[in-house]
Amino acid sequence: MPFRDGFGETWGLKGKVASVFGNNDLARSVSEALRKESVKVVDECNPRTSILITIPSDMNQTKTDSLDISPSCWSARMRDLFESPRQITQQHLSSIKGRKNGRIIHLIGSFEPSKFSVDYAAWGATAAWAKSITRALDGCDTTVNMIQSGVSFGDPLMEKVPMGRGCRVTDITNLVLFLCSDYSSYINGAIIPVDGGLSRFRR
Repeated sequence: MPFRDGFGETWGLKGKVASVFGNNDLARSVSEALRKESVKVVDECNPRTSILITIPSDMNQTKTDSLDISPSCWSARMRDLFESPRQITQQHLSSIKGRKNGRIIHLIGSFEPSKFSVDYAAWGATAAWAKSITRALDGCDTTVNMIQSGVSFGDPLMEKVPMGRGCRVTDITNLVLFLCSDYSSYINGAIIPVDGGLSRFRR
């Protein structure tokens, strides 16, 4: 498969500073892909940051699907999936606006309900809020986009994916590199599904 191991130093990202927030294999793979492009990757607020990427540690949907979900469980998922990326972005916003061609990328899950789950509310809130940030950045060359990752191999929904396979890490990292580059400079406020057509199936 083309680009399975990345593109190499072809995206014009050399010398940029990226803040990648997330504590899972996907976050580590995104960081590694950026480093291969000679990007300095940090996991803290840095005044030189021009790329901000947030990846929730737990992308898997909560197992709680009852309307009687406890307030603490509801608050925890909203904090992890919405409030945490919002706060991180707020902390970095002024420095990213001051850099040329700033990029803000949030990884989110689906917010098209197939059952009741607090996660749909959290992802929907993140998407709506991130889109509103683009309005606050009018006249600025900073873009804000979201990536909806697909189901992984072994997921029961995989049999419904039109492409017949789960989402690979490189499917995500290749898109991240593109969105970080100048080639994506006119893509802003987008929610891009990387799910092999599963979202089309759900509709």
